[in-house]
Amino acid sequence: MSKKEKSLCPNKWVKSMKNKKSPLENAFHFLSFRSRSEKEMRDFLKKKEVLQIDETIDKLKELDFINDRKFIQEFVDSRSKNKPKGKKALIIELKRKGIDVEDLDINEDELAKKALEKKKPRSFGQASRFLYSRGFSWNVIERTLKNWYNDDA
Repeated sequence: MSKKEKSLCPNKWVKSMKNKKSPLENAFHFLSFRSRSEKEMRDFLKKKEVLQIDETIDKLKELDFINDRKFIQEFVDSRSKNKPKGKKALIIELKRKGIDVEDLDINEDELAKKALEKKKPRSFGQASRFLYSRGFSWNVIERTLKNWYNDDA
């Protein structure tokens, strides 16, 4: 039997089908890194060519592995600690993840201060551009920079 014939051997197909994970196994693996929104999970399962997407999502919701309210809270907490951003930027990121949020209950002044502490900008202009790029409003930027430069003086 030639190498080409061996590669097309039906036994090899059976082996690869045995190694294929169930939809729930795929989902649990995807969730093992961080929590996900329902849209992220749907997109992932489509990419994996899973046929029972709705059933898998329903089961994950039943087991409380997918909960968009929890996801929003965890996402905002994570962003606040690691890469502080303004409300605008957080809402845009959440929309990309399939979650429509009208308003978030966060202290933007505190987040802007955290962002500046991490960045340590050299000038007022650099600080304001940095905060604006992170999605903070001009009102928040102005208040934060007044406090920031008055504290340093």
